[in-house]
Amino acid sequence: MTWTLLLSLAVIVFLNRYIFLEPKFAFKLPQFIEQMLQYSAPCLLTAICAPIVFFKGDQFRSLPLDAYFLTAVICVILALISKKILVNLGLSLLCFYALFYLLNG
Repeated sequence: MTWTLLLSLAVIVFLNRYIFLEPKFAFKLPQFIEQMLQYSAPCLLTAICAPIVFFKGDQFRSLPLDAYFLTAVICVILALISKKILVNLGLSLLCFYALFYLLNG
């Protein structure tokens, strides 16, 4: 990428954030759009994590006994049980490293 492209993308991202987060602007989105935007973070996270969990390079992982898959399942269960993000993150990381060490020994 060229510097011009990088700087123009940075300006676009900054302006988008500034317009929506600056309290001086009286910019209000319609209720329908606000409801749709509530799903953007989980969708983006799923799009980022799914290839990591299910693929190793260009091949499928061996799902039943894979540390990535098992930890993803554990993380979802922890998120359903407890709504504390930092606790879930810490426990998920501990589970991942324990499973990765045990399964890859």
